[in-house]
Amino acid sequence: MTLPVLIVGAGPVGLALARALTLQGRAVRVFEALEALSPEARASTFHPPTLEMFAEWGVLAPILAEGHRVDSLEYWERATRERVARFEYALITQDTPYPFRLQLPQARVTRLLLPYVTGSPVGAVHFQHRLVDFQDHGTHVTAVFETPDGPVRVDGQYLVGADGARSTVRRRLGLNFAGLTYPDRFLLVPSEIDLEAVLPGLGPVNYIFDPEEWIIILRLPGVTRIVFQIGPDEDEAAVLQPERVSARLRRLAGAAPFTIKGTSLYSVHQRIADTFRVGRVLLAGDAAHINNPAGGMGMNSGIHDAHLLAAALVADSDPELDRYAQVRRAWAVDKVQHHTHETYAALVVREPAARQERNERYRALAADPAQARAYLLRASMLEDRL
Repeated sequence: MTLPVLIVGAGPVGLALARALTLQGRAVRVFEALEALSPEARASTFHPPTLEMFAEWGVLAPILAEGHRVDSLEYWERATRERVARFEYALITQDTPYPFRLQLPQARVTRLLLPYVTGSPVGAVHFQHRLVDFQDHGTHVTAVFETPDGPVRVDGQYLVGADGARSTVRRRLGLNFAGLTYPDRFLLVPSEIDLEAVLPGLGPVNYIFDPEEWIIILRLPGVTRIVFQIGPDEDEAAVLQPERVSARLRRLAGAAPFTIKGTSLYSVHQRIADTFRVGRVLLAGDAAHINNPAGGMGMNSGIHDAHLLAAALVADSDPELDRYAQVRRAWAVDKVQHHTHETYAALVVREPAARQERNERYRALAADPAQARAYLLRASMLEDRL
């Protein structure tokens, strides 16, 4: 009898991998330290290739039904309230069945994925199971979990760490997580606010250039998610004071009324593990690589890890598992980290001449259909279709 694949972490990556494996009849057990699925809604962008994978796994319909379709990307100058460039996803209609990006908080997506795993005769999800140790025996893996009822030992064919940036699996493997931490932090403020008077014609996804305080604005049904740049010298406690958050929004919104629905402040990293495979233990998603969230590629990249890893695990082949580790690590470095850093670098330009050059470059890209298509394919994680 084949042992199950053990997956640590019931986030979007862990549940996507579990769904992909159960569809192939592979037994899966997912272990989550929390008592329920995380309510965190930081990531919310799904790019076209991710939607293609959801379709392949038979989970796309409910995700599309709840998500908000975005048909363009826009870049603005805050000071002049000028739209610098707009990129229309219609330009990639011939490249993908889903020529748009979908916005839906990851906490909703995990709740939509969960029944597909638990409803499978070969799938199970265990909450309040915190990984404390594991051993690779060469022929199988034994994992030890701390639970409310005491320690639990579980044998599996493979162990996959999909347990986030602070991955216990990665730490227990002794792998480095080399890279950098950006000096700026991100302040996320979900709000009810009408910015039309401030930036007339504002689109659903907007990058707002400003040398002092760049902003990312996502306008979704019922909520506007605003990300503010927070400099390295700003005190965290002061930044999060309600009156300070309100003042920041007031500088953006002018006289427009608003309601703040929450705040979160987080540091931004660009890091990657030495390897994504050590014997029968593998890493995926944030456990393996994290990147600047500008561009919305982190969660998507993790789900793409799950897609290739599922095929390798089903094959139960050392060459295929090695290929997974090599291909996905190279993609994370050469594509994801490169593009997300490029997007961030465009936001933080300060010198007037450099800002003018940047704006002219974006205008030229958007004005040329061929270049605009190429830009959208890269922004959509579809570089291989150029």
